[in-house]
Amino acid sequence: MTQSLNVSVATAIILFEAQRQREEKGYYQQLRMSQEIYEKTIFEWAYPEAALAYRANKKPYPPLTETGEIKRDYKSSKASS
Repeated sequence: MTQSLNVSVATAIILFEAQRQREEKGYYQQLRMSQEIYEKTIFEWAYPEAALAYRANKKPYPPLTETGEIKRDYKSSKASS
């Protein structure tokens, strides 16, 4: 049990230090990839099944809200066109 706890604490310290150094260098202040790739990646991680369906139907991914939800008006506007 003690060894397991030591590994857990060591891992937490390493991750905290890595985050602290990245924060200090400003890595979390701005995107380090294009907005398009960022939005695509977020959609695929948040909605993997939906992403598969959109790709299979050769349709673009719908936009997401600030909180990561699919925009409601997107579905209704596409359905009426």
